[in-house]
Amino acid sequence: MEFIDSYSVWKQLMLPPKGVDEETRDLRTDLLVSDEYLLSVTNLVDYGTFDPPKVDVFSYLDKLLRRAERMIVEGSPEVRESARNLHAYAALSRQLYQQYLEVGSQKQ
Repeated sequence: MEFIDSYSVWKQLMLPPKGVDEETRDLRTDLLVSDEYLLSVTNLVDYGTFDPPKVDVFSYLDKLLRRAERMIVEGSPEVRESARNLHAYAALSRQLYQQYLEVGSQKQ
């Protein structure tokens, strides 16, 4: 998937799916934090401004992905379904951020 395609899908989803228990709700909240980091992607698309956040977005998203993976393995059927949706959103966010860095660095 190309950068602008990933961006379009991410923008349409905008908020990750709701959690079904405390752990998945906490994961969703942490994904909302990652959305704040990804606002820099919107600045690149809308204004051509490339200014990556000063935090390690990959590490942050990787931790969220691992948490979701654990919930998929260990959770109830409802938790597993919610965790799969949250995992998919985190994976898309990670892919989008990787593409953002590649495209943005070429524009400099």
